[in-house]
Amino acid sequence: MKKKISFVSIILFIAFSPKKTHCQTQQFGSITYGKAINISGKQRMLSQKMSKAYLLITKGINDPEIKKELNSSKFIFEKQLQILSTNASSTTVKLSLKKVEKLWTEFKTLINTTPDFPNASQIIKLNTPLLKACNEVVSNIENNFNYNNQFFKNKNKDLVNIINVSGRQRMLSQRLCLYYTASAMFTQENEVFKKTLNTVYKEFDTAIGSLLISNHNSTDIEEELGTVMSLWERFQTNQNKLLNNGFQLQEVFNTTNQLTKSFNKITGLYEGISNN
Repeated sequence: MKKKISFVSIILFIAFSPKKTHCQTQQFGSITYGKAINISGKQRMLSQKMSKAYLLITKGINDPEIKKELNSSKFIFEKQLQILSTNASSTTVKLSLKKVEKLWTEFKTLINTTPDFPNASQIIKLNTPLLKACNEVVSNIENNFNYNNQFFKNKNKDLVNIINVSGRQRMLSQRLCLYYTASAMFTQENEVFKKTLNTVYKEFDTAIGSLLISNHNSTDIEEELGTVMSLWERFQTNQNKLLNNGFQLQEVFNTTNQLTKSFNKITGLYEGISNN
């Protein structure tokens, strides 16, 4: 009799226990949500990277790496947009991707032109709407993940947010260089661009602080954050110099690219944790 009760209890326990494996295998189409957040977050960065590269070429900075960035970023942006569109299933994500596609068509036409000041001015006007549209995709994917996992206490909910925050630092690094360049190029709008530059600086600096105290930090992540801090220190201790074009454009280009590279690595490490 005791054995029968024990067997029935086991069956009932299995039947009504939360399906943890279901939570752990939640997918964004054929890719994980962590991967989807990382990819969509990278789109934000690429929108700024292409804009920055176009302005630097227009400004006359003769560096083959800049032209290479512009061409490779166009290809990667388009390919990743295709990946996200193929895997999207929710209406909100699909609609936000459609908005990106529409803006991308216009933006791509501009960056395919021979760099000049009139088109660079148009890119300055269009890059922010494209960035906001890309950010909307990230937010909708994250919201979609949270909705699908609302009944589970899952560490991945917090990790998905961390991936978003860390990935956003890549974008802010590139946006910092973009508006530093713009303030040097367009003197009539210098004060407007300096204001944007200051906002980006503060957002980047604040996010570093929150990431430094994250409970998800591994030894590898902490080491890379140390690299970030050593790079960021030159701007942090010379904020006025940064806001008043006191650095050489090439130095800002190199430093912000190094920051982007570091945060790309950190974001990938966070993604790896979410997949475990």
